[in-house]
Amino acid sequence: MNIKQLTILKTLISTRSYTDTARTLNYTQSNISQQVHQLETELQNNLFTHKNKQLVPTDFLIQLLPLINNYIKTHEEILNLSNQNINKGILKVAAPESILTTGLSDAIKSFISKYPEIELDIFNNTCSYNQTLLMDSEVDIAFVINKTINNKYINVNKLSTEQLVIVAHHESPDTLPELLQHDIYNHFVINEKDSTYRLAFEKFIDSQNIEIKKKTELWSIYTIKTFLLDRLGFSVLPIRTIATELQNQQLKIINPVYSELPCFHTFALTKKKGWDNPLLKLFLQEVNKFIK
Repeated sequence: MNIKQLTILKTLISTRSYTDTARTLNYTQSNISQQVHQLETELQNNLFTHKNKQLVPTDFLIQLLPLINNYIKTHEEILNLSNQNINKGILKVAAPESILTTGLSDAIKSFISKYPEIELDIFNNTCSYNQTLLMDSEVDIAFVINKTINNKYINVNKLSTEQLVIVAHHESPDTLPELLQHDIYNHFVINEKDSTYRLAFEKFIDSQNIEIKKKTELWSIYTIKTFLLDRLGFSVLPIRTIATELQNQQLKIINPVYSELPCFHTFALTKKKGWDNPLLKLFLQEVNKFIK
């Protein structure tokens, strides 16, 4: 097993085609087939099946994928260290919209300005999926908002404390019980189901037996805020994402009354390894300047 074979596997998983993989890696198709056959013989397992004339990874290969990603990433880092290219390379970053738009984008801008030869790949997903990407070695660093992180394979860097608030139009009632008495405001506008603060608020309303008449799921905090500004319901968001609207008195914080909402934190997560990635250190130095 070698880096060439593992790179072929990773590309095949992406393209699902021997022809496209050969074209992408500039190999012959017969060479691709030969390398896969050698790996299947060595591992004593099939790596792909065919379905509807397309390659499909076997369950065995899917289980191997995090290890393959680790191997490839380790190979790249060793080359960087051996060439002393501390200011060159690719850094893969995963973060939710709520962090990307409130501090992380400034850190990225500063980082790119200081280290133009380091390439950044940015992935915008939910917090839970970002952590999955990190564990599968698809990214180098994942940013999440959560109450706590418990994973023995992850380095946890706490960046800031996030106040979670109920928010609505500035002319709406001041408290959650009053707000829910109005049909126009008894409308929960929120992002995807895996959002950590959505899950926290849904647990909160279940514990208090609160009835929400309508729920709308959106995929953008900007769009959520547009709904609120048009008096189309209320939402629950980290306070840093609505700072401008609060300052301009367009939106306001609603008193939950029943009990306080849980406290959340912003974390930067990296996988524990036997060595340090110098690019991560440089990136975290910038992040700590902008997210506090």
